[in-house]
Amino acid sequence: MDYYVPSVALSVRMLKLLSRYKYKACSLTQIAELTGANKTTCLRVLRTLEAEDLIKYDAQTKQYSLGQYLIPLGYRALQLNDSVSRATAELRSVANSTGLTTVLIERLQDDHLIYIASEEPLGEVHISVSIGQQFPLVGAGFGRCFLAYDDESSWPRWIDQGLVEYTPQSITDAQLFVNILRDIRSTGYHVSHGGLMQGVSSVAAPIFGKHGDVEWVMACLATTSELQSERAESVAHTLLHTTQALSEWNGYHTGEGGKMR
Repeated sequence: MDYYVPSVALSVRMLKLLSRYKYKACSLTQIAELTGANKTTCLRVLRTLEAEDLIKYDAQTKQYSLGQYLIPLGYRALQLNDSVSRATAELRSVANSTGLTTVLIERLQDDHLIYIASEEPLGEVHISVSIGQQFPLVGAGFGRCFLAYDDESSWPRWIDQGLVEYTPQSITDAQLFVNILRDIRSTGYHVSHGGLMQGVSSVAAPIFGKHGDVEWVMACLATTSELQSERAESVAHTLLHTTQALSEWNGYHTGEGGKMR
């Protein structure tokens, strides 16, 4: 049985589109073009979402943006999902322990990554991030913490699609890419320097669900100049202590499938 409802799917595509900073305010014509739907259908769906306070329309600019009801809705989603709530609660502790901005990252079904929560350390110069910001799965260093635990038969697909050179530090060599994924399986974490944005480094580690899939990745962000090898190892130690505890809380047991170390 096909449970796909086109109008609901279009509503979701609209909300996801307007959640991106680049498209935070769009006209009806833009939304129709970017979602691949005709203008009449888009208008009906937009008016329905507006009536439910999920979309806001500016009569002067003739543009649509996200509605205010999504703000409490998002907070409630965090509060009512126990595992997400517990993971986000640990971000502040890691941020203050490491002195680095700490983020929680989710993998979307379209294989992009998105920041779903972040904490910044007290009294430190640090990197700021935007919740909802999206990244390419392969390009972002912390994306490899998801890919490393996929079935190895899927790795060539990512290589065949192209390892994009975003910066001079981007990983574009196929064998190096595979070696990194295997290294993540061995160590449980990954350190990346400027592969997606030059001058920005990260230390990332996966959080597993009950059945061994990577639910989220937690990462600490820093400028490349301040994350030299010794500090990176210290940050990784702190991060692993937290991510392994969260994985176990989710019902995933150390050593299961050889995934946790």
